[in-house]
Amino acid sequence: MQTTDTLHATLKDLMTAIESGDGDGLRAHLAELDRQRDALGDETPSMLRHYIEKRSYAKAIDFLEGRDEVSATPNC
Repeated sequence: MQTTDTLHATLKDLMTAIESGDGDGLRAHLAELDRQRDALGDETPSMLRHYIEKRSYAKAIDFLEGRDEVSATPNC
């Protein structure tokens, strides 16, 4: 199982590739994220799994950096 640190680094690299218009890097990072998604273990938080599976990569980064809006909203 990969670590969340590895997943976080890949997500950040993907965002950099998007911002710079690096098409080859974008394809490589998306392929790596697909590989990492398939290797997610049972201990992966369900919201993180959801974000990765739905390709909500900015939300996944927010989750990993503690800025997830779901965790900030009280359960009422």
